[in-house]
Amino acid sequence: MKLALPALLPMLLFSSLAIAEELPLLVGDPASGQKLYAKECAACHGAQADGGKIAVSLRDSGRLNLLRNEQLFDMIETGKGLKKPSEHQFKRQLPFLQLWDVVQHVRGQHLVIQTFFPDASRYVAKEYAIDKFGLERIKAATGKAAKQTKAAVFTFFDFEGEEGNLSYVPDDPIRLDELKKDKKSGYLVFVPWKTPGFEGELGIAMDKDGVITKLAVHEVDQKTELLNKSLSRFAGLGRKGQKDPFKVAGGKVMSDLAADVFPVYLVAMESATMYDREETERTWADQE
Repeated sequence: MKLALPALLPMLLFSSLAIAEELPLLVGDPASGQKLYAKECAACHGAQADGGKIAVSLRDSGRLNLLRNEQLFDMIETGKGLKKPSEHQFKRQLPFLQLWDVVQHVRGQHLVIQTFFPDASRYVAKEYAIDKFGLERIKAATGKAAKQTKAAVFTFFDFEGEEGNLSYVPDDPIRLDELKKDKKSGYLVFVPWKTPGFEGELGIAMDKDGVITKLAVHEVDQKTELLNKSLSRFAGLGRKGQKDPFKVAGGKVMSDLAADVFPVYLVAMESATMYDREETERTWADQE
């Protein structure tokens, strides 16, 4: 859809951050974004958005979902927030709508949080380092030290009348105070993962008790589609404090898959526990 110039001019008077609250309704053209990405971004970030040899991967779902759309837009446009912005900006300035096309294309290169909690209303997001007690629990349960000790945790909440209208809650005491424990619907953590035939990352969604609600990899072909069908069989397994390996019917193939899923599930669950600890510190007065 093309906007007439008189309609577009008022928007251009504001910075991308100033109009952030309006931007979620603006959807770019992924086909146009793909062409622009190939021309402007692929040389550094790789044709498959895997980072190539000199830049960060755009398939890192944890890192990319920590950036909201308006932040990603601003980063692409100005380099703001990057260590060396001059090395990441476009060689030429792209128009407003074309920048949103690129944002839309980038979002298609990784897992997005809405697919795991489509009915959620609000969410908070932060990277946590698992404490020594969590790391000890992982080692005791798996016999090996965790390879991943930090992860971004996305925590979701449900509010009546806001179903499916997901919005980010900033680090503001008044806004955070509304996020009562009885409103919490669950957690989402993205963990690097490897299993025969696949190497990338696994999205692990859990309810507030740590029970798996969805496992998924970024689906790009028939192989990953079939893998996601197998991963769907893990829904309902797990809990906070899980110690025993997963058991899934389906013979050796599913048994091997369960052995690969279990260690990364523990990383996700212990990462969510770090959010719980912070939540308890924030809401102790409510409990009394």
